[in-house]
Amino acid sequence: MTQPQGTIRPQRQTLVPAAGGELAVFEWGDPAGEPLVLVHGLSDTHLLWAEVAALLADRFRVIAYDVRGHGRSPKPAALRDYRLDQLAADFFAVIDAVSPGRPVHVCGHGWGAVQAWEAICDDRANTRIASFTAISGPNLDHVGMTLRELISQPARAAQLITDRKFWRHGPASAQTAARRIAYPPRVRTWLIEHLGGIPRTSSPIAPTLRADLAAGVRIARANLAHHLLHPRVRRTAVPVQLVVDTTDVLVPPFLYYNSAQWVDRLWRFGIPADHWLPSTEPLLVAEALANFIDDLHDSDAPISQS
Repeated sequence: MTQPQGTIRPQRQTLVPAAGGELAVFEWGDPAGEPLVLVHGLSDTHLLWAEVAALLADRFRVIAYDVRGHGRSPKPAALRDYRLDQLAADFFAVIDAVSPGRPVHVCGHGWGAVQAWEAICDDRANTRIASFTAISGPNLDHVGMTLRELISQPARAAQLITDRKFWRHGPASAQTAARRIAYPPRVRTWLIEHLGGIPRTSSPIAPTLRADLAAGVRIARANLAHHLLHPRVRRTAVPVQLVVDTTDVLVPPFLYYNSAQWVDRLWRFGIPADHWLPSTEPLLVAEALANFIDDLHDSDAPISQS
């Protein structure tokens, strides 16, 4: 996979009707290609995915959209309009509009992954979502379940938080196919190295940043405490790849501790990188997505008879 040349602007733009207004949707690649939907996190827009999308456009129909409250999408005022069920409904509205007859692959970053977790645990996901890659975003209900378990086992909690092996790789599991590589990130700023924060370069800034930040606060307020304190049992049969940034202090790896318990088919891809991986390492993200989807196609291919 080579770096694309020229513009990385979307090739197509459209509006998709959803509850509360029309969502802004952007596309790269062949309209007949295999659909891949990218979901950004708090304070970002579809621009986060521009370089990743350009890298994958020769093979996939890459689709990104501005999550409600962000970018060019509607900005409801009520906190309840930012609950995960509403955000998942937006996701299904997008894929039903752009790919009604074909399941999509999905990748989410940060709270975009949190939203996609909500979608893949929905019954509709069984026929509408072909795979899910989560980057720096766990399932909040799974985290809530884990915290309940660890609160009752303080010694185990302390071991997980301080275990350097766990931070590098995470626990092994018979249900988990572990893929681990040493890939030193090329882009480091002081904020990334010490705080895991927003890089001063590479991360695209939208002109709607102030409104995007406000929407991010609403999403966090509407969901974080509720799901951590009142977690639901959330299972999925959708194949899931966890891209775990093992040096990310914003989303530490132990938050994925129990993921294999709730996912039928789980892959784990651990790398020492920063939180904003789609901006700082787009080639790595593109390769992780393409390789994962290839692995799934190979595993589902019929065995030839000689």
